[in-house]
Amino acid sequence: MPAPRTMRILALTAALAASLGAAVVAPATASAAAPITDERDPSCTTTSTTALCAAPDTLLDVRIGDVHPTQPSLGYDEVYYKLGRYSTALSKDAVNKKFDDWCEANGQEEAATTTAASTLTDPSSFTCAVPLGSETPDTIAPMKTVVIGPGGTLYLTDGHHTLTSFDEDSGPDVHVRLRVLGNLSGLGTTEFWQTMQDNRWVWLRDTAGRSITPARLPQNVGLAAFQDDSARSIMYFGRDIGYTADGAVPFQEFYWGSWLRAHPELGLASWDQDDFAASLSLVERITRAQVALAPNDVVDAESGYTAADLSTLSAWNDGKAVTKGEWAKLSAPYSSDKPGKLAYMTEYRRTLAAEPGEPGTDPSDPSDPTDPTDPTDPADPGTTPTEPAEPSTTPSAPSDPSTGDDGPTDPTTVRGTVTVEGDLVAGGSVTVRGTGFAADTAARVEIHSDPVLLGAVRTDDTGAFTLAATVPTSLPAGTHTVVVVVDGVTVGSTTVTVAAAGPDGELAFTGAEGLVPAAVTALLAVLVGTGIVVARRRRARRA
Repeated sequence: MPAPRTMRILALTAALAASLGAAVVAPATASAAAPITDERDPSCTTTSTTALCAAPDTLLDVRIGDVHPTQPSLGYDEVYYKLGRYSTALSKDAVNKKFDDWCEANGQEEAATTTAASTLTDPSSFTCAVPLGSETPDTIAPMKTVVIGPGGTLYLTDGHHTLTSFDEDSGPDVHVRLRVLGNLSGLGTTEFWQTMQDNRWVWLRDTAGRSITPARLPQNVGLAAFQDDSARSIMYFGRDIGYTADGAVPFQEFYWGSWLRAHPELGLASWDQDDFAASLSLVERITRAQVALAPNDVVDAESGYTAADLSTLSAWNDGKAVTKGEWAKLSAPYSSDKPGKLAYMTEYRRTLAAEPGEPGTDPSDPSDPTDPTDPTDPADPGTTPTEPAEPSTTPSAPSDPSTGDDGPTDPTTVRGTVTVEGDLVAGGSVTVRGTGFAADTAARVEIHSDPVLLGAVRTDDTGAFTLAATVPTSLPAGTHTVVVVVDGVTVGSTTVTVAAAGPDGELAFTGAEGLVPAAVTALLAVLVGTGIVVARRRRARRA
C-alpha cells in the first residue's frame, strides 16, 4: 500500500487530471481530511533553530513587513476602528489600545505600563502584564498565526487586520511573535497551496465572491495592499451580538460576508459608513437575521458551512437586554466616556474625509477602491490592479499666484529609474530600488505581464524608495517587467530575467492558464508508473 505522502501526491495528480481547465487549487469543503501541519524542509534537523525549521506551536518573532497575507481583502472599517483607538487625538483610553493589542498578539495578555515615549517599534519602551517566558495556554490562545511555506516564506493565516493596524500606525519594522500553525516548508509549490486549501488556511475569493489564484494574493500587510470588503467590515461589528467569533472556522467572517452579499434586503449596498446611527442600525438588522437562522441552515453554499458551524448565537445579543452585553458597548457614541467600536470607526473616517484621495472617502468616486463596481479590482484576473491612495498627513500645497506656481507637480508625470537585485527565481528574495520619482508619493510595485503586486511603497523626500520583496512562486521562468505604478499610471520600469525553478521536478504553479499542460504531465507520470517525482519529493516527517 502506498505511503501516506505518496497517496497525497497521487490524489493531487488525479484531482488535477479530473479538473482540466478549472482552478489549479481545488476548493476545500467542510468535510476536508485531517490537516497536514508538519512537513518541514529536508535540510532541517531536530536541533535546527532557524525560522525555516520552526515546529508547529513555536512562538516565532517576526517582522510584520516580512509576512505574506493569505487573503486578498480586509474590512477597512475594522482597521479604521483600531486606528481610531490608536490615535492620540481620538483615543479616550488610559493606556493606548495599540499596546494592549500588541501585548495580546505577543502572548502577554495586555499592556501593564507605558510612557509618552513608548512605541511599538521598541517593545522595551513598555511592559506587558505577562512577562516573556510566563505565557499560559490562555495568553497564547489569542496570538496570531503563521504557516511556514517553501523556502521559509511566512504566510499569515490570522491577524491581517491587527498587523495591518500596526503597520499603518508604526510601519513594517514592528516585530511581534506569531504562533506557528504549521510548517509546510518541505512541500512543493503546488502541493503547498493545495494543502493550504485543504486546511482552510487561505481565503481565495475576491470581494465579489469570485475565485482567485494564490498569485493574486498581496505580498505584504498594510491597507494599500488589500481590497476593501465592506461585508467583512460590518460583520466584525456584529461579534457576540449575532454570532461568536470563536475561531472554530478560519476566515469565519468572510463566510458570513458571502451570506450577507447574498441577502441584499439587509441593506449592505446602501450602508453609509460615515453615519454612526445608520451603521448601528445595519448591525442590528444583520445580527437579528443571523440568530433567526436554524442551526442547520447553510450559510455558505461553496463550503457547506451552516449557521451552527459558523457559531451563530441562539439569542440576539446572547440573550441580554439592549442596555447590557456587546450591544450596549457597541451602541455607545463617541461622546461617551467609553465609545463603542462603531463610534471610533466613524470618528476616524472623519479624519480621512478631510484628506482628498483617501480610501473610502467618496463612494461615488469611480477610482474609490471601496466601490464594488470599480473596474480596476486588483483581484480580477481580467483587469489591471490599481493602488488605493495611502493615508497622508500632509495637505496639498496651495497655488502661489505671486510666483506663478500652479501647485504640486502631478506625480504621474514624473518618471524614475528602477533597479532589481537579488535571487531572481520563483520564491527568491529581491530588493527593488527606485530613484527620480515624485517625492512623498504612494506607489505600487508590480511584476508583469500578468500583473502581480510585489509591494506598496511611499517615496521619500528625494523621490526614492527601497522595497524588499519576494518573487511570486507562480512566476514562470523567462523575461518579465518590474513596473512602478502611481494612480494607475506606469512611471518607471525595468526588465528582469527570472531563472527556472529548482531541478527537483516540482510542478510549476502558474495559475489557471498553466493548468492543462501541468495536469497532463502529472497524469502521464502516474500512467507510466514512474516513481521519480515521489522519490525525489519524499520527506521524513519530523516531530
